[in-house]
Amino acid sequence: MQGYLADWKSDESTLSPELSRILNSGFVEENGCVFLASEAHNSADTRHGELDDTGLECFVNHLHVKSLAEAVQFARRLESALTERFTDSFAVVVSFDGRDATVRFHKRRAGEAWVNDNLEGYLDEGIAVFD
Repeated sequence: MQGYLADWKSDESTLSPELSRILNSGFVEENGCVFLASEAHNSADTRHGELDDTGLECFVNHLHVKSLAEAVQFARRLESALTERFTDSFAVVVSFDGRDATVRFHKRRAGEAWVNDNLEGYLDEGIAVFD
């Protein structure tokens, strides 16, 4: 991810109306998991037994974002919204493969992880974690 961000300048650009709406819709708590309210309906489509709670949250709480700049901006605002609302610790993960950006999040849990600790070890995409 350092390579993708090397020439990128941080700004306070506005989010798309869709991403702003998603943030403004808030969160839903179900069975110890936290979901974006706009995406929570997808949790019913996933058999919980196939994924641990972290995997379920990352599956449901993933959004495709148009650009890396907007993904980073959304991730920062999402992390702030989670911190304001919950006492739990969360990881907001941005991935970027040179064209497509994805933002997802999960609650930090002992014994469960979504990404490897060695973020620079991902060769096909850049990964950044906001927490």
